[in-house]
Amino acid sequence: MQPKDEDVERTEGYYHRYGEAVYRRCQRLLGDDAQAWDVTQEVFLRVHVHLKQVREATSALSWLLTVADRQCFSLLRRRRTERTSAITLRALVDDELDTSMERFVTDADLLRHVLAHCPEDVQRIVAHRFLDELEQEQIATLLDVSRKTVQRKLQTFFETARRLIEVSESAVSWKGPASA
Repeated sequence: MQPKDEDVERTEGYYHRYGEAVYRRCQRLLGDDAQAWDVTQEVFLRVHVHLKQVREATSALSWLLTVADRQCFSLLRRRRTERTSAITLRALVDDELDTSMERFVTDADLLRHVLAHCPEDVQRIVAHRFLDELEQEQIATLLDVSRKTVQRKLQTFFETARRLIEVSESAVSWKGPASA
């Protein structure tokens, strides 16, 4: 076992090398500077606890970003439970329903909202596609899955987005019982 001082130095080394990249990833996923810094700190606390895993990883940066993604997606799921999903989504879409699902990748708040409703494997693929701007083939190689799997997961994301819009549309258009 290594002395504690060496562990601290290694953790600090990872932070100096990769801290800014992890923070930028968290900031893009969360859209909030303070929360991004909090999650970045949590990631490097995990680094300190799991130094052996980080050293054994093929890519330390990939390991760090995976942990960051999971932390951010977990936070997004917690945010989701704190809001009324359909009304929040409708407010983000404004008064006009944009039928182009590509709108979800240009509106960061909307993208985060929809991601909060997706499973983790879908979240990771969407993050690589629209935040990292990787092509489907690159994502497949990175995650060691087929290109067809990447396509299916992206389709799941867009179906979730459509479903959320349909729910929000019906919530907004429902007037309730007539007053007497």
